[in-house]
Amino acid sequence: MTPVPEDSAALREPGPDDDGASRDVPGGVVGGSLRLPLTPVGADRVRWASVASTLVAAVALLLAQGTGYAATLAVTLVLALAVAWGWPVLTGSFTPMATTVVLAVAAVAMVLSALREDLLWVPAAAAFGVVLAFFGQLVRRTGREGLVLTLLSAFAGLVVIASGTTAVVAANSDRGQAVAVVAMAAVGAAVVTDLLAGVRAAAPLLGIVALVAAVLAAVVATTRVAEVGALEAVGIGAAVGTVSWSFRRVLALQPAMLTLRGQIGAGAGSVLAVGAVVHVFSILT
Repeated sequence: MTPVPEDSAALREPGPDDDGASRDVPGGVVGGSLRLPLTPVGADRVRWASVASTLVAAVALLLAQGTGYAATLAVTLVLALAVAWGWPVLTGSFTPMATTVVLAVAAVAMVLSALREDLLWVPAAAAFGVVLAFFGQLVRRTGREGLVLTLLSAFAGLVVIASGTTAVVAANSDRGQAVAVVAMAAVGAAVVTDLLAGVRAAAPLLGIVALVAAVLAAVVATTRVAEVGALEAVGIGAAVGTVSWSFRRVLALQPAMLTLRGQIGAGAGSVLAVGAVVHVFSILT
């Protein structure tokens, strides 16, 4: 009986679609490998590019929300394209270049669909991205290694971008803008936890530190806006701070977190991922 080949990118020869992702990681282990070169201890270090990209993304969205709808749409599109660039290597796609193209095209369609303020076309744009992801695998010339992992990488990227897109419409109202400002302040504050990643004694408390920092920042931010109360700010800060920090923490063991591309993808993604939370709170009265 013919043996089934092991589905591991670490054992394959580089294909035409590898786009050099495997060479970005020490030891030549590509993003699609299940043999992680990082240990939990080794992963607990400050990833400066991730910290910087998270802060830049949060501040950019905070300022854009205060400026208006067009600026928010533009900043969200830039962040979505940043996720499209970094996400495939971060999540282990076996065809990172093809997945980047799929996510980039879908990101443009998805974010521009928010021109309709009722977000009616966002699900259709997301479905378009799913079709593109399957089509990319149909025309693939390097075999079917890692097919499921590659499709999951694309689908997860679409979810992150879709979440960020839903927050665009918050810029339409004073209430929505206030919620977005409070949320981005909380996301930025939660980054302080990333700076403590290398402190062994703080490791068991990192989640609590992120939660407390986000809540405090959200409550302080309410002093600048009148549409969000202090009690509501606690809920917003707890939700977005925890989600954003956990997003980066879950990805900490990925090999691509040793690269600039992976860290930027994680940082931008951790900001877009809270978009759905912002949208939900902005429509609550």
